[in-house]
Amino acid sequence: MKPLILLRLLELSSFRATKGAAAFVSPFCNSRRLSTNRCDEQHQHDTPSFDSETTRREALQLLSSIPILALASAAAPIAPANANALEPAALAIPPQTRETSWPLGKVAFSLLPLAGSYSRRATVKETIVDDGVNGMWTFDQLQGVVNVNVPVRMTVVKLSPAAGGGLWIHNPLAPTPQLISEIRQLERLHGSVRHIILGTVALEHKATLGPFAQYFTNATVWIQPGQWSFPLQLPIEFLGVPQTNDKLRILPSSSYIHGEKSLQDEVQSITEPRYKYWARKQPTPEWTVDIDYETLGPLKFQSVGAYSETAFYHKSTKTLVVTDCVCSVTATPPKIIQEDPRALLYHARDSIEDIVVDDRKTREKGWRRMVQFGLVFFPSQIEVVPLGRAIREARTIDDRMKTLGAGGVPGNLYPWTWHDNDVDLVNFNAISRDGKLFCPPILTKLILDREPQQTLVWVDRITKRFGFTHVIPGHLNNYVPATAKEFSAAFDPLRSNPKSGKVFPQRALAEDLALLQEASDLLTKFGVVAESKVCDLEPARLVGRFAALAPK
Repeated sequence: MKPLILLRLLELSSFRATKGAAAFVSPFCNSRRLSTNRCDEQHQHDTPSFDSETTRREALQLLSSIPILALASAAAPIAPANANALEPAALAIPPQTRETSWPLGKVAFSLLPLAGSYSRRATVKETIVDDGVNGMWTFDQLQGVVNVNVPVRMTVVKLSPAAGGGLWIHNPLAPTPQLISEIRQLERLHGSVRHIILGTVALEHKATLGPFAQYFTNATVWIQPGQWSFPLQLPIEFLGVPQTNDKLRILPSSSYIHGEKSLQDEVQSITEPRYKYWARKQPTPEWTVDIDYETLGPLKFQSVGAYSETAFYHKSTKTLVVTDCVCSVTATPPKIIQEDPRALLYHARDSIEDIVVDDRKTREKGWRRMVQFGLVFFPSQIEVVPLGRAIREARTIDDRMKTLGAGGVPGNLYPWTWHDNDVDLVNFNAISRDGKLFCPPILTKLILDREPQQTLVWVDRITKRFGFTHVIPGHLNNYVPATAKEFSAAFDPLRSNPKSGKVFPQRALAEDLALLQEASDLLTKFGVVAESKVCDLEPARLVGRFAALAPK
């Protein structure tokens, strides 16, 4: 679930929108279809002429067409409601304690009302293995935009004496007193934190790197290649990372680690001179005795920015640790989501008038809808409620429902309705497929489809080198049973090629991908991303809420 990726890309498109840029489609405005990728050659879609009056402001309308993001743009932090004043059936707002507090959250992420970044940020620990020899633990915190919440995950591994001992930490989370206390307990049992790994360039993971690293200044921080910031390219220290010299390192390329690249070539490939000395002096991380890895990218966007990720393989537990490239989702909400179930009940309503009860079925209903918002941003099974009406309805909401959006949604707004109670089950099931791994649609429709061959080479190297039995993704389900074949199949949409007779469907119904297809067209036209190199026959252009605007 990567709403921040879509936000950042659309923000970039607004800066590139000029009088010569094309207008785009929104549920609230009429416009002509943009058609810009490899499938155009097969369908011979005509590209419309540009409207000379199109401006940056018009480009931003696509943001407002997404209910969740439009709601976010109007939001501001609001004081939690007084739970004691409501009827007993109302869900209480969890207390804001020192143990779960992270006051820097909103500064570290953005000005959006991100769950888990305002004040309260609870942590849920799960022991994957702790048998006296091997040790692996995960820690989940909450993250999301206006009640569309997902787990964001940190993985901790106990290193063997041959790998230097101590703890190896992947994608550190917000250092709340609760989390730091848990890590200190692990240090007492298994040795100090010795390595902190940032295995991605994604904002929601690197924003917490610096604050976390400040608690473990003797640890070495390893940075994913391809780090970037916008509008200014700033060094990683601006995120608060205190480590320097040999304690702050760029992750060596996996081709060097596997002996496919000389040390001289490796050092020359490092773009920042300050990292070259220690890359030459201590080129191989000691922890590679226990943990192997393969790096993808950086895959640079056409204008600014990049996607880069490393998959780590813990040899003794046969576990693959990744960030965003794959995930898994099932009907049961993750533990961290249920730690404060108000967001689940918020989304379980078909409309703002509904009064819901807190039980398993209601939580599962809210979760599947949260998943649809998080993965496709504009589910096909909702209808947008006009803002004026939404405001009027919010004023009459039942008192027992007022706590559901407190602290995350402005003014109790619920500016959409869902179709026919459980009809969206088919949409969720198309995504879930009983928990099988999949690559999120925002990656297969906006990012990885621009570099499918490089991505698939990376996937092949992972499946051939690493004999994993489980995958720990950075979001959603944890410790997912998976074979190399199942991991590879998650990237099948990138293998679609109508000329060879192979078209692999995306892991969402075509009508649910309409907005991502529109975003892909828009971002391509504005030069933010290159043209897609994958053709899945683009059914999202022909069905769903934008179908009437498709070229005939």
